[in-house]
Amino acid sequence: MALLSPGRYVLASIVVAAAVVWHAFSTRQQFFPSMVYLSSSKFSLAVLGNLGFALALATYKIVLRIFLGRLRDSEVERVNDKVGQAVVETCLAMTIFREDFTAAFLSMFIILSFVKIFHWLVQDRVDFIETTPNVTRLQHIRIVAFTLVLLGIDIWFLHYSIGRTMERVRANRPVGVDLLFAFEYTVQASTIVLTFIKYCLSMVDIAMEGRWVGKGVAVFYLELTLDMLHLLVYCAFFAVVFSTYGIPLHLVRDLYWTFRNLNQRVRDFLRYRRITANMDQSFPDATEEDLQRADHVCIICREELTTQGALNQCTLYALGW
Repeated sequence: MALLSPGRYVLASIVVAAAVVWHAFSTRQQFFPSMVYLSSSKFSLAVLGNLGFALALATYKIVLRIFLGRLRDSEVERVNDKVGQAVVETCLAMTIFREDFTAAFLSMFIILSFVKIFHWLVQDRVDFIETTPNVTRLQHIRIVAFTLVLLGIDIWFLHYSIGRTMERVRANRPVGVDLLFAFEYTVQASTIVLTFIKYCLSMVDIAMEGRWVGKGVAVFYLELTLDMLHLLVYCAFFAVVFSTYGIPLHLVRDLYWTFRNLNQRVRDFLRYRRITANMDQSFPDATEEDLQRADHVCIICREELTTQGALNQCTLYALGW
């Protein structure tokens, strides 16, 4: 396992790439022939491409160390589970945009993969902070800074991809792989914005010592809005690709799960509205005798109860709202 460590891999990649470059310049002795060899030889391209990936991996490790520190086992497990799915979906997308498969596309794909991993880790870390009381101020600063950095990266790449796509449209050429990256960064940007808002709501709830009853409702509306936005983006991208290239197989799974999640959230919302509409009639206020039997303490939230609206509030807690 020590031979497969990231540090050894990066070091070995640098040594091999340096040897290839030295061989090219020592055998051809001039700059132009050496660069032609490095850019045309399949072995040289493979070695230099591996060096690029190794440097990206080293950057990934450094960024994690700066902003997140040591990853928890659950975070590593989630990343390992989702990376495989993301690679398969991207490979399916490459079959559609195979004419645009270049070194630039490969670089953009690697960057997008690392950006996706960062987004997943930020989501997990925000959920962890929400349920963990002992979080230092430095950890809060790091997660907020990392969220803003990721949002800036998403916006920059989204602007770049849209600009490239519009250039192709103005030139009367079919949309290319830049549309795929524009779609991906739209999804990532909306997700990181929702994650940051959830973090802010959690901080407000902590400031209120966990007594904010409406937090669950606010989070639900945020997630419902995100699902609606993602479904709209998926449908728009699906329609554009279908009209130009054919059925985008890599979108079928995401489109299905987004629609399924949205449908489930709408059902939950309608069920919640039906329950809360007649709550006062179905659950009358507790009497003083009822509260004395319970020692004036709610068995759910452990807060002190009063006769006015006591049972209604506890029912909301039980329903997760």
